[in-house]
Amino acid sequence: MTLVLIASFAVLVGAVIRGYAGFGASMFWVASLSLIYSPASVVPTVLMLEAVASIFLLPSVFRDVQWRSMSWMLAATALTMPFGVALLAVLPERPMRVVVAVAILLGTLAVMSGPKLAGEPGRRSALTAGSISGLINGSTGIGGPPAVLLYFSRNTEAKVGRATLIAYFLATDSIGATYMALYGLVDIQVIQHAAIFAPLALLGTALGQLAFRTTGDRGYRKIVFGVLVALSIAMLVRAVMPS
Repeated sequence: MTLVLIASFAVLVGAVIRGYAGFGASMFWVASLSLIYSPASVVPTVLMLEAVASIFLLPSVFRDVQWRSMSWMLAATALTMPFGVALLAVLPERPMRVVVAVAILLGTLAVMSGPKLAGEPGRRSALTAGSISGLINGSTGIGGPPAVLLYFSRNTEAKVGRATLIAYFLATDSIGATYMALYGLVDIQVIQHAAIFAPLALLGTALGQLAFRTTGDRGYRKIVFGVLVALSIAMLVRAVMPS
C-alpha cells in the first residue's frame, strides 16, 4: 500500500508538470515509477497515462498546433518505434534502468542548452527528431526530449510549442501502447496500474493547465528540468549500485 501511495503522488506531480509545460510527464513518471516497479511494466503504463493527459488537453490547444512539422516528425517516429519496443522486450531490468536514467539526463540537458533558432522546424529536422524520438520512446517511454528540443529551441511562442507537443504525444503514445500490446508487454499489472493512476493523471493535468493559463511560461522550464535532472541522477545511482 505504501508503494502505491508513493507512486500515486509521483503520478499526480508528473501530471501537473504535463498540464503546465505540455511535456515532461513521461520523463518524470518513468524516472520515479521505475524506482518502484520494473521498467518493462512502467513504460506501457506511462504511455497510457500520457495518452489520457493528451486527450484531455488537446481540445484547448488544437488551434495552435503546427501540423505540418508535427506530421513529418510523427511519420518518422512511427517507423522507428518498433525497434525501440523490441529492445525493451529483450533487455534485462538493470541495464534498462541505466538506459532510462542516461536517456532522461542527456535529453534534459540537451533541451536546457539548446540554441534558439528562427522559424518553424523544416522537414529534415522534423524527420531527424522524429526518428530519434521513436527509438527512445519505444525502448524507454521518454521520447519527448528530441521533440521538445525541436520546438523549444526555436523562437516560437510557448503556447505553440506546447500545443504541438500535446498533439504529437497523443499520437505517439497511442502508437507506442499498441506496439507494446502486440509485444505482450501490456499485462494485467499494467492495466491495473493505468486504471488506478488515470484519475490522478487527469486531476494533475487539469491543475497544471490552470497554472499555465495563470502564469504563462515564466520560470516553468527551470522547475521541470531541475526535477528531471535530480531524478535521473538518483535513478542512475540506484541502477549501478550492487543489489
